[in-house]
Order: sequence, then C-alpha cells, then structure tokens
Amino acid sequence: MIEKERIDETNIIRGIACLSVVLVHITAGPVTTLKVGSIHSIIFTLLNRGSRFTTPTFIFLSGLTLFYSYEERNFKYGKFLRRRFNATLIPYGIWSIIYFLYFYSQGVYTLSLRTFVENILLANMSYHLYFILTITQFYILFGIFLYGYKRFNSHILLSLSLLFNLLFLKYVSMPYSDRFFMTYIFFFSLGCYVAKNLSIIKKLVVKLRYLLLICYISVVIYDSYLFYQYYILNKAVDVFGVLVIWILFGTISIFLLMSIGIGILEGYTKITNVLKTISKSSYYVYLSHPLILNISDKWLLESGIYSITGRAILNAIIVYSVTLGLSIGYTKLKINIKGRTDMLNKKASI
Repeated sequence: MIEKERIDETNIIRGIACLSVVLVHITAGPVTTLKVGSIHSIIFTLLNRGSRFTTPTFIFLSGLTLFYSYEERNFKYGKFLRRRFNATLIPYGIWSIIYFLYFYSQGVYTLSLRTFVENILLANMSYHLYFILTITQFYILFGIFLYGYKRFNSHILLSLSLLFNLLFLKYVSMPYSDRFFMTYIFFFSLGCYVAKNLSIIKKLVVKLRYLLLICYISVVIYDSYLFYQYYILNKAVDVFGVLVIWILFGTISIFLLMSIGIGILEGYTKITNVLKTISKSSYYVYLSHPLILNISDKWLLESGIYSITGRAILNAIIVYSVTLGLSIGYTKLKINIKGRTDMLNKKASI
C-alpha cells in the first residue's frame, strides 16, 4: 500500500486561525467605538476585517482532514459520530454551563431552565459558540460528502456546492442563518475537494503565493471600505455583493494560508513547533477566550484604563497569555494522563 502524503501544514493553518479568531474578538470593540476616520480606527478595522477568515478556514480544515482520513478507510457512521460528538459536544456543554454561570453572575441571564436549554440548543450562550452548532451539522452530513467525492467528479461537486451556497445566501432569509450549514457548505466542500486533489493544489498555491497575497490585501481593503460605508456611515450596500466578497475572501485566505503553511514547514522549525502546539489546543483556546476577554476588559475599566487603544493592547497581552497558557497546559496534562493510563492498561493486559 502506497503511503499517503502528509498534510502537516494543516496544523500551521489551524494555529494561525486560532490566533486570528482571538484577534477578531479583541479588535471588535475598538472598530465600533474609536473615532471615525482616525488612524487607530483604520488600523483596527483592517486588522479585524483581515482576520475574519477564521470560520471558513476551520470549516475547510474539517472537510480536508476528515475526507483525507476516511477516503481509504472503512467508514462506520455510528462510531464516527460518537467520537466526534464526544470530542466536540462534551467540552461545548461544559463551557456553556461556565458561560451561563458567569453571565448570570453579571446579571445578563436569569436563573431559568428554559433560557438555559434554549441557549444550549441554539448555541446562544456566548456569541462565539455558534460555530460548534455549525460544525456538528457537517459531522452529521460528512458521510454524504465522503460518498459523493469518492464516486463523482470532484470539480462538478465543488461547482455545485458553490452554486447552492450562493443561491442560499441570495434567496433564503432565516433566523440563525449564521449557524446553518448551507451558509458555509462551499468551504466544507472545498476541504474535501482539496483533499481529493492535494498534490496539484499544493504545487499551485506555492506557485501563486505572491498573487494570492496581493489578492488577499486587495479584498481586505475593499471589504473594510464596504464595512466603513455600511456600519460607520450607515450607507446602503448590496448585501448579497458583500456575501460574495466574503466567500471570495475566505477562499483566497485559505489558499494563502496553505502556501504560508507549506513555506513555514519547509524552513522555520521553531515557528512550526509553536503553531503545532497551539493547533493541538485550538479548541480550548476557542471555547475559553471570550470569557477571559470579558473578564480582562471589565477589570481594565474598573482599574481606570479608559483608552480604547490602550485597553485593546492590554487585552491582547492578557487574553493571549492566559488562554494559550491554560489551554496548552490542559492539553499537555490530558495527553500525559492518557499516556499513563494506556501504559497501565497495557501492563495490566500483559
């Protein structure tokens, strides 16, 4: 059996996306509160808009790694779903309880069982948890993607997923569309497509890396301009056009991140090791960082730090330090405990 090509660059991409999602939430406040047109406002807007590739990227990575793992393996739906749900939904449930208790202590939530259950089912306990509900839908649907991409033309399937995604965004308006799988179906499909055509695409993204960088910068500037027009100046914009730009931005960002990941793997061992470590803990960083950000910002305000820019910088230092430190420490502890348990079980069986 021919050994499959490794895709270690996924760890680099996931590590960068993990750091970026924290940056998105740290810069969100300054974007809407700084003086319009100031240099600080422009910088924070560019940082915020330029980092918003995170949801498409995480969904893409799920499609890529799942299809690549199961393309030539025996796929058992029940076993697959149990493993995914245990790894995803148990931490989600625990952190939903943590957020409920925290926001209850802050007077945001009342002690209501109905509110608690609704917020868990709709992933509404905190603003970032929508992603867990979205990715869970793709886990449920993965068997269909696996069957399709193994048996049919990958180019046609990718084109159809893009068409369905665009039609949904243009013609369907529904509550909680931000956590419905059809909003992101192209990116999961793109992950399966790249896994199916990995060698060709890796060569292509490396060859086009400078063009991808130019396209990324151009789209970020244009998207920031549209954001400024709509949210700051309250001018009308073509909503569907903005969504098309978002899909284009997500796609360009994903391919640019692939080229960066390949480049880092080839020549930057220390950066590779750091990003791999962050990648292993990325889910816990994702779950915990809004809580640390909320606590940090509240503490800085109570300490008399009212400068929006200064507070954002201090929040970045605190949130990155605390969330990365705790998440990486917890992951290593968990791995060590599992290793010792496996060793003891092996000795017991012998």
